[in-house]
Amino acid sequence: MVELSSCDVAVIGAGIGGYVSAIRAAQLGMNVVLIEKGSIGGTCLNLGCIPTKALLASTHLLLKIRRSEDFGITVREASVDFGKMMIRKDTIVKNLALGVSYLLKKNKVRLIKGKGTILSKNRIHIRKVDGTEENIDTRYIIVASGSDPEEPPGIHIDRERIITTDDSFRLDCAPESMAIIGGGIIGVEFAQIFNALGTCVNILEKMPNILPLLDVDLGEAFRRILEGRGIDIHTQVDLESVMIGDDGRAKIKAASPSSHLELSVEKVLLTGRSAFTKDLGLESVGVKLRDTFIVVDEHMRTNIPNIYAVGDVTGGKMFAHVAFSEAVVAAENIAGTETTMDYRGVPTCVYTSPEIASVGLSEAEASKLGYGVSIGKFPYLANGRALTLGEREGFVKIVSDRETDEILGVHILGSNATELIGEAAIAMRLECTSQELGKAIHAHPTLSEAIMEAARALSRKAIHI
Repeated sequence: MVELSSCDVAVIGAGIGGYVSAIRAAQLGMNVVLIEKGSIGGTCLNLGCIPTKALLASTHLLLKIRRSEDFGITVREASVDFGKMMIRKDTIVKNLALGVSYLLKKNKVRLIKGKGTILSKNRIHIRKVDGTEENIDTRYIIVASGSDPEEPPGIHIDRERIITTDDSFRLDCAPESMAIIGGGIIGVEFAQIFNALGTCVNILEKMPNILPLLDVDLGEAFRRILEGRGIDIHTQVDLESVMIGDDGRAKIKAASPSSHLELSVEKVLLTGRSAFTKDLGLESVGVKLRDTFIVVDEHMRTNIPNIYAVGDVTGGKMFAHVAFSEAVVAAENIAGTETTMDYRGVPTCVYTSPEIASVGLSEAEASKLGYGVSIGKFPYLANGRALTLGEREGFVKIVSDRETDEILGVHILGSNATELIGEAAIAMRLECTSQELGKAIHAHPTLSEAIMEAARALSRKAIHI
């Protein structure tokens, strides 16, 4: 017998997009059901943002210890316990998941563990993990099913030699060698983790630069840093084959404009992701898809008026902080408060060492859109706080409209870039000019002074260069 119940809003997926939309809808007075077939927190909490940042924090500390002599401190021996690193990561994930569970209970969101399938625009069928079934009648549906690792055509993921990022969090030791397919954010973060742990790392990227979606200056400068640490980077690469050889190692054949590449490695790490829309029942109710992604408007509404979608499943900017904002927009529109998404001020962050962060238009994007572009740049090497921290690598680059002086984009490579970018995001939200940003008094000595000096450099008023 199938149990029947009802609610105002049913949310499929308890990742950040799902649980935030559920909590916000509940705050707005609605009766909410949240459906999750796996772990609360989704990819970001369990197999993405948080685990990678936990491992990166360990390797950041390791890299710092290795140059402790620069600070007048001698560390006689620093050894890595990979198992303890993974336990620390798991503990952080568990504690945050418990926090999300508490928030759901506090806001009276009903959590159902099971797989949800849309039967009609107002009904969802749930096959629960305990084997029972339930139908939910609902006024609104929010799809927040997230994304899954992508299996490229012709490549078989055996989860032993050819693995996904999900599988990487289950390793019991750092491999001797690894080829990472994809030089985007995920690729370079994993490259740094395993390089620091002694793995021989190759990055294969099909575009002309690593970090191809960021300002080209960031990608080129960071490539030099990674290559200086012994990471081999191959760009403009077309994969020909990835398979397991007779010796049990993964074999890669690829071609670039200048050479033919053959690699034999212990592990191949695939970094691509695709929307999870399979078996959700979207086609049966006529929800429009583009490839595997759900098409939504600026209100996060699909072509079916009472069905919304948020997060990775929409195929926009696949960041947790974007899913958070989209979730709030969806919930508030359902509650009757018209709200829209504005993607112009979305920060992009890379948690490597040094960090990378960007918001707004790159220099090339601004030029392509027809802006007369002015550039202001300031190096970390000329920043007092950076020198005291031993963080000499990096720069701040500001792109502005030459005619109005409005800031169009800010790009940072350097220590604490992911924290500093918040100032730039606020400045752009308020349509700040470089003159205004350059006049704002910044404490000394701080890394944020580099933003002020880059803003001043646009009008040739920088002091320390």
